[in-house]
Amino acid sequence: MVISSAFQAGASILKESVFVDGAKRLKGKRPDIFVVNSFGSGFQALFVFLLLPLLSNLRGIKLAELSGHLNGGAECFLNVGESPIDCGGAPFLPLLFIFINMAFNISLLNLVKMSSAVVASLTATSAVPISIYILSLPLPYIPQGAELSASFILGGMVLLTGLILYNLPQSSKESKTD
Repeated sequence: MVISSAFQAGASILKESVFVDGAKRLKGKRPDIFVVNSFGSGFQALFVFLLLPLLSNLRGIKLAELSGHLNGGAECFLNVGESPIDCGGAPFLPLLFIFINMAFNISLLNLVKMSSAVVASLTATSAVPISIYILSLPLPYIPQGAELSASFILGGMVLLTGLILYNLPQSSKESKTD
């Protein structure tokens, strides 16, 4: 869990430093959220593209077969050709995912801009169990839903309780002595 959160936390810290440094360079004005998001998405796409041969090899897909998989994915996304898998919902569902992902990323950037990388990292970490819970419900393209274990529910509750407690206003020592 810690290792899987490290990359996202590092990205939040880097984005926070961009906002702080940008405010200094722009004489008090903060960088535009959409510019920061565009650069972040661009670098993410670049690294995925560069690591695609390695990542596909880890999944057992040979480099020579990669173009066939990419073509099949494009055909399924565009709903053209004969696909051996069900491409129902394409392109609506993938575009919906992209839209929701962009909205989530922009919300996190706004959170980094207003607070800190720590709060943004904790919020992004809490999104995972919430998303898993929502996707476990019976939905139109997932009619049977899924059963969640008690340990997952307990872990999600601990995570969300920790996030709420972290964000509760704390009284200072001076107000306690008054």
